[in-house]
Amino acid sequence: MRSRPFVYLGIGLVIFLLLVYLVDPSKIVAQASRIPPLSIAWFLASILIFHFLRSIRWRIILGAIRKDPALKNVFWTNMIGYAVNSFIPVRFGGEVARAYIIDAKEGIGFFPSLSSVAVERILDLLAIVGIATLSILAYTSALGQASFIAILIITGLLTATMLAVLLIGSRNLPLTMKGLDWLLRKIPMKQGWRERTLGVIQSSLEGATAIGRDYKLLSLTLFLSILIWMASFLGFYALFLGIGLNAPIAAILFGIMLFQLSFILPSAPGNVGSFEGFLVLVFTGLGIGQVDSTLAVAVVSHIVNLLTIGLLGIAGVGFLGLKFKDVFRLPTKNTKIPLEAQSA
Repeated sequence: MRSRPFVYLGIGLVIFLLLVYLVDPSKIVAQASRIPPLSIAWFLASILIFHFLRSIRWRIILGAIRKDPALKNVFWTNMIGYAVNSFIPVRFGGEVARAYIIDAKEGIGFFPSLSSVAVERILDLLAIVGIATLSILAYTSALGQASFIAILIITGLLTATMLAVLLIGSRNLPLTMKGLDWLLRKIPMKQGWRERTLGVIQSSLEGATAIGRDYKLLSLTLFLSILIWMASFLGFYALFLGIGLNAPIAAILFGIMLFQLSFILPSAPGNVGSFEGFLVLVFTGLGIGQVDSTLAVAVVSHIVNLLTIGLLGIAGVGFLGLKFKDVFRLPTKNTKIPLEAQSA
């Protein structure tokens, strides 16, 4: 449904305007002005560290599939993908753009590249749930928040299930393909379609299961995932300290990890409204922040984040020698990134 992103955008704008209406805009401005430039600079630094570590992790995952790609190609492709997700009203458009561009630049394969992004999501969820769980040990008051604990448990179980499927499937790929072949033969379709479908599935599984065959590699990428989300937390922590929030660090850590889980849900382009709404919901729900101060942090962090991603995404298009139309082109047998962009 092509209109769905615009519906989400409308809902997001309504949420944002409602929050501003309920909180005196002058209070939001006053609270935001209390955040020192040093805190904003640290938040900006955390964004850069966050994406640099993500690029290192993605390069390791891609290297487990076929070959080690150039880090610069991985970094700029990652930034383009984030920019597409932030500004273009297409669900998962950034993931598709990343897979297409890195395949064209490094020849890894579109579907293996796309499945590597899915592996990233599993690692992200494992790290977020793990950090949130550990934070509860130091902030036991969170155990009284039944709804938040339920979200954490459900997400943890689903993520553990996906990881188990990944690990089991990685050890039995031929058997898995035989089973899928048997299943597809029960479905009335042309032989050519069945073969192409199996080829796509196998390419995807190769990307998703490569990391599951090497436990050392899995441990390394999971460790990097923890660093990635701790870097993100420290950026938000600097903003909350700057605004004068007086709450236990474990409580803020738990709140930020819950907030990060909200990005799983469908949202407006750029997370307009949902970004601010979920941060306010989590922190006021935990009783560790006032609406006006939390909303001020949400607005400031959102603006800085969008500007950074937008600028780096545009820079990535230039550094990789692409044209903007190349970013939104789906791969087919007849579509290729221009030769000069491939060799950039």
